[in-house]
Amino acid sequence: MTNPQKNASIGLNCQSFNRKKTSFSCGLSNGFRIYNTTPFEKKCKRKFEDFGITQLELLGNSNIMAFVRSTTQKKLTIWDDYQSQEIAELEFETIITALKIFMDKIVVCCSDRIIVYRLTDLESLDRINTYQNPQGLISVTENDEEQLKVIAVPGTKKGEVIIKSYTTNSYTNVFKAFDQQLGQIQLNKNGTMVAVTSIEGTLIRVFDCKTQILLLQFRRGQKKANIYSMAFNEEENLLAVTSNRGSIHFFNIPSDVQEVTRKKKEKGGINYGKYGTKKDRSVLKINLTNTLPNIIAFIENELIVIIKNGWYFKFLVNKKKGIVKQKEKFLFLK
Repeated sequence: MTNPQKNASIGLNCQSFNRKKTSFSCGLSNGFRIYNTTPFEKKCKRKFEDFGITQLELLGNSNIMAFVRSTTQKKLTIWDDYQSQEIAELEFETIITALKIFMDKIVVCCSDRIIVYRLTDLESLDRINTYQNPQGLISVTENDEEQLKVIAVPGTKKGEVIIKSYTTNSYTNVFKAFDQQLGQIQLNKNGTMVAVTSIEGTLIRVFDCKTQILLLQFRRGQKKANIYSMAFNEEENLLAVTSNRGSIHFFNIPSDVQEVTRKKKEKGGINYGKYGTKKDRSVLKINLTNTLPNIIAFIENELIVIIKNGWYFKFLVNKKKGIVKQKEKFLFLK
């Protein structure tokens, strides 16, 4: 039997879903590959002789993408895969730790700043200073036109979060989520809630993006953990969380959590909502046979898990029946 903990023969440097979760990309030591998420199938394979890919983001379902080469990690390349050629590039003073690309903008994450550019001419539109962010913590949402809507990143102080909206009624909010350095940040689809963890990984806190109210607190466990990935389901009544403990926890989100808690008053410097004073445990849990870094995404009632050693998992999640059932598991990167 193949060991799912064993690394695939091709070095996988990074992986990411496109905004609609219909496909995911893998940056490799010798190029990249793109796959349809569900049903799973290979869409594209590109091999480079002189460099690998350390960061890679797809523009929707198009042939345009942004990536960072392993040989020049301070340089961003915008690539047209239909023409198999570079169409633009940007160079930075520090290593690029994350990328996000939209129909109107491209967002570049460096060690202590986030820079937003207009995609058409790469003119700098915004700069957000952050706390030291070597992990490239950033979460974004888009509108119906696949344009940047909301961004969530670390603030300039330890444990702070910055929420910035790029809609017509734009706003910028800064609040302290933890006393410790942040471990992960994840917005919901509409950019109205943000889930945040610290580097300890024992608690997950969910805030209202506009009011900064602490909506929910979840207890993942007593022991410290590295949170790899978080995802809200499409109904936004579940939050899935993975970690190096080799487990997936599913936390319940009440349907009235935002409407009710917005009316609550400030307590002790933090705005607590109706549910925010509790530390709820997970309502569902499943163990993976893999403790390596991963990314996750909900597609309807299925959770897709992509492991950094090239394994693909699909789980059926039924909150009403209280079950999580594995549907698929295979090594796609060989």
